Amino acid sequence: MKVLFQKKDNFRTEAVLPEGNHRRITENGRAVESSRTQQEFPADPNNRAFFHFERPRLNQLFMEAVKYPLVIVCAGAGYGKTSAVHDFAEEYQATTVWIQISERDNVGTRLWESYTHTLAKINTPFANAITKLGFPDTEDMFNRYKNLMHTYVDMTRRIIVLDDFHFIENPSVIRFVDRTIHNLPVGTSLFLISRSTPRINIAGQVSKGHVFNVSENDLRFTDNELAHYFRRLDISISPEGLHEVMQDTEGWAFAINLIARSYQRAPGYGGYIRTAMKTNIFRLMETEIWNEIEERLQNFLVQLSLIDHLSVDLIVLLAGADKDIIVDLEKQSAYVRRDSYINAYVIHPLFLEFLATKQELLSGEKKRVTYEIAGDWCNKNGFKIDAMSYYEKTGDYRSIVSIFHELPAQIPDDIARFAAEIFDRAPETAFDTVDCLAESHIRVYIGQSLWQKSIELAQYYEAKFLKLPEDDPFRKLTLSRIYYCWGYVRVFMCTTDDNYDFDSYFEKFCKYHSKSVDPGKLVHYCPGPWINCAGSSRKGAPEDYIRALNHMEELKSHYFNSFKVGKNELAKGELLFYKGEIRRAEPLIINAIKSVRDANIMHRALFYILRIAIFQGKYLKAEQALKEIKMLLDKSEYHHSLKNYDISYAWYCYILGMPEKIPDWLTEDFLPYGHAGFIENFANQIKARFCYMTRNYSSLLSYIEEMKQRESFLFGRVEMLAMEACVYYKMKEKSNAYAALSEAYDTAEPNGILMPFIELGKDMRTLCASAIKEFKGTIPVSWLEKLNRKAATYAKRQSFVISEYRQANCIADKVTISTRESEILTDLSFGLSRTEIAASRSLSINTVKMVINNMYMKLGAENMVNLIRIATERKMI
Repeated sequence: MKVLFQKKDNFRTEAVLPEGNHRRITENGRAVESSRTQQEFPADPNNRAFFHFERPRLNQLFMEAVKYPLVIVCAGAGYGKTSAVHDFAEEYQATTVWIQISERDNVGTRLWESYTHTLAKINTPFANAITKLGFPDTEDMFNRYKNLMHTYVDMTRRIIVLDDFHFIENPSVIRFVDRTIHNLPVGTSLFLISRSTPRINIAGQVSKGHVFNVSENDLRFTDNELAHYFRRLDISISPEGLHEVMQDTEGWAFAINLIARSYQRAPGYGGYIRTAMKTNIFRLMETEIWNEIEERLQNFLVQLSLIDHLSVDLIVLLAGADKDIIVDLEKQSAYVRRDSYINAYVIHPLFLEFLATKQELLSGEKKRVTYEIAGDWCNKNGFKIDAMSYYEKTGDYRSIVSIFHELPAQIPDDIARFAAEIFDRAPETAFDTVDCLAESHIRVYIGQSLWQKSIELAQYYEAKFLKLPEDDPFRKLTLSRIYYCWGYVRVFMCTTDDNYDFDSYFEKFCKYHSKSVDPGKLVHYCPGPWINCAGSSRKGAPEDYIRALNHMEELKSHYFNSFKVGKNELAKGELLFYKGEIRRAEPLIINAIKSVRDANIMHRALFYILRIAIFQGKYLKAEQALKEIKMLLDKSEYHHSLKNYDISYAWYCYILGMPEKIPDWLTEDFLPYGHAGFIENFANQIKARFCYMTRNYSSLLSYIEEMKQRESFLFGRVEMLAMEACVYYKMKEKSNAYAALSEAYDTAEPNGILMPFIELGKDMRTLCASAIKEFKGTIPVSWLEKLNRKAATYAKRQSFVISEYRQANCIADKVTISTRESEILTDLSFGLSRTEIAASRSLSINTVKMVINNMYMKLGAENMVNLIRIATERKMI
């Protein structure tokens, strides 16, 4: 191997001066200036081999990298970029051309001199030819250079290294490197070593998969590598000590080397070397960086230590009118670099820690402005928690409240927990002056399902603000919002306490609410999986909920111009649907769709239309309902729209028997429980069906058992209990199946709930048929017989929908029929009745009926005419 930079023995053993000074490197008698800091090169020559030979992970990484035409090694100072590449190149069996870049190489002719002088050592004819050509700064000259390259350069493995490429800023030099990358000879890999993302156009190369990136994270020491390094140096350190070193250094090679050098002279890491390491590094940063930059840049860097987000866009906002400061910032590439791939600046953690020690240099006003700009940027870009944190530092609780007006009613748990701490420590004066702050405080505890805490806060704020003068607008607004939240807390709590008094709090809300206040600022609590939140199986509980809901909706409609119109009709239609009274349910649901304005309620209504379509065996109607649900995705105010659509689509896939089409997130583990009305519970209902369809019975039974231990909506509980009965029957545990069916019946019967059983189709039909014959429990036989007929009819229509779907989507059916089924099909095609077939085939009439029902489901036929037609088309008869 040939390393054309300097003698191998001198590569990393020479004296290195601090950043800003220059060392002299001799290349055939010519002095080359460099500003590399000593962090890049461990001073102990015995340590050099460690970075490659003792880190097989890096060796494997570069062995993969060298397969690519372009390799970008990008990291800050002290990560061992040059060391890692040099050690690999020394081991790798290929010619290596190493060009050390300095700031002076921004002059094209100077770079060309270095390049041709280096090439002369391995390819003199080529070097002489391109020397005569000169630096190819035009397209014509580059084409001539390319022709010379094809003439003189053979196709063999070689590595070209441009080290410290971050110094290059000259457009003509960058353009030359750009063109070179796109015209590298076969077998050549170009390594660009840089502290910042190279300013070259490589989008095309990236899209072709021709670029390999080595980042700071790749170069960091791992836990195992750190332990191995210390063992190699005979340093005894406890596992706790190793953890502390990794935590403090984050695998930074320079700091680890510094710690290793100090370890022999100190009794331990904590309390000794840790402090010394940071002190020495901070002193180095002080002398090399801090003391060399002007006060303007110092203050800007300290500003950046106040914030966690270093997006280029945010940094530009903080710079304001001083655009030159961005240029000056990027020159501090030892510890600051711009990563174009993520559009952000990356600042070394220890440098940020160093800058944090200088924060007293900033005035209170400067800090406030920094936090304000950062808060606005975070809020705009979806970083709500960070935005709230910055706003709290400035005491801007109005902006925090504005964030809550943008969030869905079901506040994400992490935001709710974080915000609760902010509101708990907020000064009392803030609640006396900031609109809706008390409401937001209650909401964060609603979001955590802490109902009693929410009630206690509502009671506290009610007493507090009732003391204000009656004509005080702030009093009226705050009390109205408190009662609004209180009412919804009672909606959630009625699931467990069977007390439907939530409408009384909306009466109080209306008493204090001013019609001049924008109702759009009110929190729109979305329906959960069901409109009806009743959890009790007591007879009449669902109707009691609907009566309170009706009163509540009338109050809101009076104040807010038909606010939430359609919800009450949908609740009535929903109850009739679950009772199996589809003819009465459907008109109510359709009326709700016609009048409803809220996309969440519209979705629930269309979801019931989808389920009704399957019940009726109407494929096109089901497809249309799903299509209309998908159209709701365009509603900007519709929170959880994608999740709700996925849930509806997944239910349809369940009906079609196609688990492979269910969205991935609905096939994973059950989500943690929050409340029966939260979106997670809706998703878990679908996950349960996926488990049922894929025979993952253990997970499903565990989920159902967990459901029995907490609150649940009545409709959803009956669905799971009915499914549990079918699961046990499929597992051939008949006694458990009958027990589960009895529990489901006892829960459903007081309110005449039937649909959850019917929708289990053929599985419920089979279970009922067995229970009629064998079960001697409390379930009336008449109920079992009725359910048996309805479930059989549902199964037949479901099969018809499946068949239509498969035909419409050109999915081939692989249906096989038995000899007996073929014989009975033939008899049916000749016009024989069931009784005649039974007599001619010496079969019982029940056997004939069972065979015909099985063929209905196999072929997706809805009636006898359909059955004969489908069988004829498929040449089964």
